[in-house]
Amino acid sequence: MSETHQLAVPVPWLGSVNVWLLEGHPLTLVDTGPCNARALAALENELAAHGRALDDVELVLLTHHHLDHTGLAATIRQRAGAKVAAHRRTASWGESYHRRTEAERRFTERLMATHGVPAKLIADAAPFFEYITNESSEFETDVLLADGDTIAAGDRTLRVVFRPGHSVTDTLFVDDDAEEAFVGDHLLADITSGAEIMPTELPGDERRRALLEYLGNLQKTQAMQLDRCFTGHGAIVDDHCRLIAERLEFHTERLELIAGLVRDGYSTAFEIASRLWSEETARTQPVLVIWEVLGHLDILVNRGTVREHVDDDGAHHFRIKEAVRVAAAES
Repeated sequence: MSETHQLAVPVPWLGSVNVWLLEGHPLTLVDTGPCNARALAALENELAAHGRALDDVELVLLTHHHLDHTGLAATIRQRAGAKVAAHRRTASWGESYHRRTEAERRFTERLMATHGVPAKLIADAAPFFEYITNESSEFETDVLLADGDTIAAGDRTLRVVFRPGHSVTDTLFVDDDAEEAFVGDHLLADITSGAEIMPTELPGDERRRALLEYLGNLQKTQAMQLDRCFTGHGAIVDDHCRLIAERLEFHTERLELIAGLVRDGYSTAFEIASRLWSEETARTQPVLVIWEVLGHLDILVNRGTVREHVDDDGAHHFRIKEAVRVAAAES
């Protein structure tokens, strides 16, 4: 098996993203970094440190559609003539990235408004969405992959495992012989991966129950025979079973805490977020805190612990099931 090198490419707000260089044939990069001159220069410098140039790259594998993982795919494809390979859902993002991100922005702004985020904070979140647009690029996919497919990359044979949750496109590339996997942001060593809330692909306004899907897929990964996971950010994970157990415990504790806040009368997702985090965090990161709180509320609703009510003006409120029964009896 050929060598695998960890290349660090800078990413605003996140520090850096891991780009994995797989020596051998075809010479492969797993993920790319965002679409900007600084990231491109850093990637070229990292490749040079291993005696490689961008023009040497023959294949680019994409773990999911997020801009820090796909932003330079089109540049590498054009410069090196490399093939881009991705799950078909990631590929569909590449075809119309900016149209999709604009639709995502409109959806997320409506989501925040209906879950209690003040209008000023929604307006203040504009740089978050502008960053996504400015640092991303549309790309063509040469090799469309589906769950269960295999692909040759750097003298490895990698199996495609579709694991949506963190994003709608999360894909693992698993080397069954080495018991190793390239996991993107599906599992990170140092932080808990968020689960983005997006519309479903079905007609209408139904949204993904993202965290519910993510935790189910995380448990599937926990059952896999893996010695090492090459992550999208931070360190390599060499005990994925233990780490996933810790992540699941974190979410169990967070569910209990949120259920307690609903029981105490905090009924909107933003009210709950403002008590889970500092006022500054809730104010400056409304998209991320709403995604996390709603993800946990979805699980509580799914269990029947909490009920969701939509007012005539479209505002969403959450109440403990027992409180709903009492209110109904009193009315």
